[in-house]
Amino acid sequence: MVLEIGTLSGVLPDALRFCFDLCTESTVLQGAALEIIEIPGRGHCHDCNTEVALERRIALCPCGSANLEFLSGQELRIREVELSNV
Repeated sequence: MVLEIGTLSGVLPDALRFCFDLCTESTVLQGAALEIIEIPGRGHCHDCNTEVALERRIALCPCGSANLEFLSGQELRIREVELSNV
């Protein structure tokens, strides 16, 4: 299983990795491998028209503005699941 998790999503990839085996026990995903792709946060500042890296949901542009639009980093999606008849 491959998951995409954005740094601004509120989901901690290390916590998910830690509990994945326990959460999938006795389900069709038991024994599955987990790969997590971490998507960096990016935003667009409407005041200075610049794209900036974001590490937190509450952030300021280097110009000092909080007028930011999130472009990436909020993702939480299943990218791939491979099933086999074992």
